[in-house]
Amino acid sequence: MNSQDHQEEQLLKVFENIRSLTNRTNWNDPLPYGEFLMMFMIDVMMKKEEARPDSPECRGIMVSRLSELLQISRPTASQTISALEDKGFIRRTVSEADRRAVYISLTGEGQAVFRERMVYYSGILSEIIEKVGREEVDQLLATCDRLRNVVEEVRQRYTAVRSEGREQTAGAL
Repeated sequence: MNSQDHQEEQLLKVFENIRSLTNRTNWNDPLPYGEFLMMFMIDVMMKKEEARPDSPECRGIMVSRLSELLQISRPTASQTISALEDKGFIRRTVSEADRRAVYISLTGEGQAVFRERMVYYSGILSEIIEKVGREEVDQLLATCDRLRNVVEEVRQRYTAVRSEGREQTAGAL
């Protein structure tokens, strides 16, 4: 195995390890991480909306925007939203201006649960930062941001190349 193959293999392992830190971690938490992440994004977007004087008539965020921000499919976003709605943590509000538009927002109970979970996760994250060190965490954040940008750039190029290949194949038929 040459060094490039080894680096590629190690990079794939690192990607999987990072993914498993959030997706598969069992912290004995009654709120699954995916649901917490959805509530986090709703909270962030609601706070941004509160800061804008021209905010829409309905407070909240649309499912399509949530799925885009979380980089998950709409059906996955809808499934998570339904689970949170069943627990009483979110509400759906239909826009009066456009009956097709549905806005998702946290209920009072959802906000309380979210704040409680944020305190819990903040404790975990603070301990991790303390053990790893702030400087190393800052370096990791910068590297991850750069890596995310490069991955997105390469993904777009490969997606475009693959699409062009399909068009050429279809044209030859």
